[in-house]
Amino acid sequence: MVRTPLAVPVAVAFLCGTIVQAQEKHPVTQLTVDAAQEGFPAWSPDGATIVYSLGSRESPEMTGLWKVRAEGGEPSQLTDIIGEHPDWSPDGRHIVFDADSGNAIKMIPSEGGKPTRVVPESIPVFRGGNPNWSPDGSRIAFREGSNLWVLDVGTGKATVAFGREGTYPIPGCWSRDGEEVYMTVRDIESYESEIWRVSSSGAEPLRLEFETERRLRYMDLSPDGTLLAFTACKERDCDLWVARASGGKPVQLTFHPAYDDTPRWSPDGTRIAFTSTRSGSFDVWVMDVDAERVTAALESAQ
Repeated sequence: MVRTPLAVPVAVAFLCGTIVQAQEKHPVTQLTVDAAQEGFPAWSPDGATIVYSLGSRESPEMTGLWKVRAEGGEPSQLTDIIGEHPDWSPDGRHIVFDADSGNAIKMIPSEGGKPTRVVPESIPVFRGGNPNWSPDGSRIAFREGSNLWVLDVGTGKATVAFGREGTYPIPGCWSRDGEEVYMTVRDIESYESEIWRVSSSGAEPLRLEFETERRLRYMDLSPDGTLLAFTACKERDCDLWVARASGGKPVQLTFHPAYDDTPRWSPDGTRIAFTSTRSGSFDVWVMDVDAERVTAALESAQ
């Protein structure tokens, strides 16, 4: 059964049993409807499937990673262990994720199987490493403490690409040429955050200016590498925004009073999957994105 959405000032329709909300600029569709907490979506390379995290205190046997068709349908369970921040390998064969309540980074075949540890125990990941594949599938960026690491999947060698005491450097995505990692650098004490771009080889990092006083969270780069979608929050008011990947004044994508977070572009650049509480609990939603309209809005905002 599809839950009734919160009473909000937007048009609501029903399409194939799925809630569709027409917002001011970009229509969004609810993809998951379970009462459990669902979020952290990631697309398969072919754009056909989305993997996401599900957490349920009432039904712990359902907790884990799940997959659902991007067009909707019956979800299927991939793991029966706690999993967050999944990311699909570029060849579609594996999914890397935060396991063991965020204290280990593991990998599982995308069709199911036994999860295996990727990051060695000698690197003590704690409270989530947010693993993220490089475009060619040869490396994984992840966080450990105040360090951003890059792991060579083939050799198992890991090197520090960025380190700054008193911060959480959270990887969000790679540049399309695989030379740099976009990350949120969050101050541990103030919780203020900025978006940085760091070379995977350890060269001098670059802080990007996005002309916003909001606290920045998760991000993802568009398939063509020109646009960066990210979450911007003012206290608990979190929405999706987009800016040029090089920085500048952003424009707002969602305007709902609920909590919107974790944007992920589809491989063809026409949709963004994200987490939202607009139906009453955390669920996965998909937004249709008109790239030309977004680009025009960014040009007008400058």
